[in-house]
Parts: sequence; structure tokens; C-alpha cells
Amino acid sequence: MPTRLAEILGEIALRYGWSSRLSRGKIWEVWEEIVGPQIAAHAWPERFMGKDMLVVVVSDSVWMQQLSLQRQLFLERLNACLDTDTKIKDIRFVLGDVARVRSQWVSRETAERDISEEEKGVSQDALIDRAREITAGIQDQDLRQAMIDLYLKSYRVRSSLHPRADYAKKGA
Repeated sequence: MPTRLAEILGEIALRYGWSSRLSRGKIWEVWEEIVGPQIAAHAWPERFMGKDMLVVVVSDSVWMQQLSLQRQLFLERLNACLDTDTKIKDIRFVLGDVARVRSQWVSRETAERDISEEEKGVSQDALIDRAREITAGIQDQDLRQAMIDLYLKSYRVRSSLHPRADYAKKGA
């Protein structure tokens, strides 16, 4: 009787203890579905530290703060996708080049397009709306306003450093 390739690979993974690694690899497949396309354009899993900490690269400190507030939600959603013996205990957010990390899983063109289309020609009103949307979960009004201000300042700094900074003059 012919044996399915999946069964053979499953047996090999069990024999050599690879099943948890294979299960953890599923995170890269479901990341965008779990966090949504907007977050996925600014945060992408890079690697595991040890056996149960996921390291996620984030584009800037504003996103890092927002994602830190949602850490537990992401942990629950990710763990729901993994085998019971392969749970993530924590997520560490680090600043880095999201497009580079993400390009290992999606085409570089797609990753760059997602980020650059989001940033091109954005008006001040649209930036403020986006900042309010990102910080909607923050109850403390002073903290929320500080995060909005930080987001806007971060955008202006990134825009001035971007090789195609001509769009920064369009209202940001």
C-alpha cells in the first residue's frame, strides 16, 4: 500500500524531534491573517529566541508601543494555531527593517508596495486619523495624545530620511 509523503515526513519529524519546529513555522503562514494587513506591513516575525519566545521586527517605536499593548491577544491567537506542545510564552518586539524580514516570506515587491503605498501622498488629516485609529485602545487621554504626537513626529522623520522623500512635502 502506498504511503503518503505527508505521513513519511510526519514520522521523520517525530523521530528527530522536529515536530515543534515545524509547528512553529506555521506562524509565518498565519501572521498576516492573525494581525491584519496593516500591522503586517509594520511588524513581521523574524525568529524564535529559545524555544518559546517569538521575536517580531517592528518598523518604528509607535508601532512597537501599540503592539506591546496587544501582546497577550497576539499570543492567544498564535497559540490557537499551534500544536498543544508548541506554545509561545512571550513576544519580543524589536526595531528593524520589516520589509527585509517580510520579504523572506512574501515577495520584496509586495512588502515594499504595502508600506510605500500606505505612506505616499498621505495628508495631515489622514495621518491624524490613522494615529487615532492605532491608539484607539489607549484609555488614558494624555498618553493617547502623546502617542499620536509621537506617531506624527515619527512619520515626519521617516519621510525626511526616505529616499523618495518628495511625498513628505504633500501635507505631512
